[in-house]
Amino acid sequence: MPEYGLREPSYLGGAGRSLIAAVPVVLGLAALGAVGYLWVKSTTPQVELVGGFPRAMGPSTPLRIRWTNPHGARRVTVAVEQNGVRTVAFESIQPAIRFAFVRTAAPPAEVAVTVPKGSLVPGNATLTVEVASNDLRSQVASVSRQLPVVLEKPRVSAGEEPVFLRRGGTGFVTFTVGGGWDTAGVRVGKFFFPSWPVKGRPERRVSIFSIPPEVPGDAVAELVARNAIGDEAASPFRYKVTAVKFRDRTLELGDRLMDKVLGELDAGTTGEAAARFARINSVMRRANDAVLAEYSRNSGPRPLWKDAFVMLPKGKAEALFADHRTYKYAGKELNREWHLGIDMASVQQAPVPAGNAGKVVHAGRLGIYGNCVVIDHGLGVLTVYGHMSNLAVKVGDTVTRGQQIGKSGMTGLAGGDHLHLGLMVSGAFVDPVEWSFQNWMDRTVKPVLESLE
Repeated sequence: MPEYGLREPSYLGGAGRSLIAAVPVVLGLAALGAVGYLWVKSTTPQVELVGGFPRAMGPSTPLRIRWTNPHGARRVTVAVEQNGVRTVAFESIQPAIRFAFVRTAAPPAEVAVTVPKGSLVPGNATLTVEVASNDLRSQVASVSRQLPVVLEKPRVSAGEEPVFLRRGGTGFVTFTVGGGWDTAGVRVGKFFFPSWPVKGRPERRVSIFSIPPEVPGDAVAELVARNAIGDEAASPFRYKVTAVKFRDRTLELGDRLMDKVLGELDAGTTGEAAARFARINSVMRRANDAVLAEYSRNSGPRPLWKDAFVMLPKGKAEALFADHRTYKYAGKELNREWHLGIDMASVQQAPVPAGNAGKVVHAGRLGIYGNCVVIDHGLGVLTVYGHMSNLAVKVGDTVTRGQQIGKSGMTGLAGGDHLHLGLMVSGAFVDPVEWSFQNWMDRTVKPVLESLE
């Protein structure tokens, strides 16, 4: 039966009704796609401390925070955690830009922060920096490190007893440190001689030091204590230096020695022979001595020796400690250098004894020293044996006083068979002959060693 009535006609039919029903789905997919796009476009910030983390934190430690993110930072937080308590030293929160961030192009940004002095106590603390990006995901980047806390300035004071030593020789000074410190010792010009704790009295320290021949004559020795945040305390102490007149020597280089040295230490290089030798004698010498100084600074904290050091048996000194040498070739001066050891000769390929008990830290070639053995005797004391023909020890070996470690020779910067013997204290060469006197060892060294932990 036909229907009669006032019904408005449909111009879309069934397909139109389906299309209208699909609109919410399309809009939902579009919204989902937009969110997905914004999610993918969100970025993780990069954050750093300008200049790196400080070595320690102290009262009002300044920090400079830098971050990079094209969408900027929604939150920047600097916090210190110590003993389970978290203190926010700085926090900046910006309004969120969750959907419009794709139109931003924020440049790198920095902020200066000071850790409040009242938020720290002595000990260790964890410093954490967090930066959250100002976009949909708000990803967080952080850097964190545990640092010592130093709240006091260092203090250092000398004892009453004066110290006596020869220029180029070795002295021993006892002193007291206090406050916030982590390094203490004696400074002489460019040299720093660390210290070691006295038994049962951690505030008392002993430093083995020297007035090296290569420092200016007016160089002053002083006690120094430092802490990790850069504070330093210095104090004079009583000492008397016996002047020593070091010898001036001129070495005329012959063609035979020149050819031997250049062939061994500068093979394959072209150029004027004199200039090549001068470079070996200065640049290579400095590099080799820097290696030895590093061995000395990494020396063990315990003395491994007891008695006087052994020299080359029946050896005759051909060159003395701190001879100031002028090197010439064909009448032309090449350069001037300190000879910071003694040269001793007896017979060809003479057996070389270890000066004292210790650990071998180098056994092999070392530039101007040729075949070289280096023994760590503890407390920054090294012996150096150069120009050897062959070696009887290897790195890591422990040796006893007088044990044969090889034979003399003429390797490196040597023109004849002999032994170059050097003795270094915390990076500075000292006169090794002094260390061979048992009376000096008994009177000066042993009482100090017995007082150490």
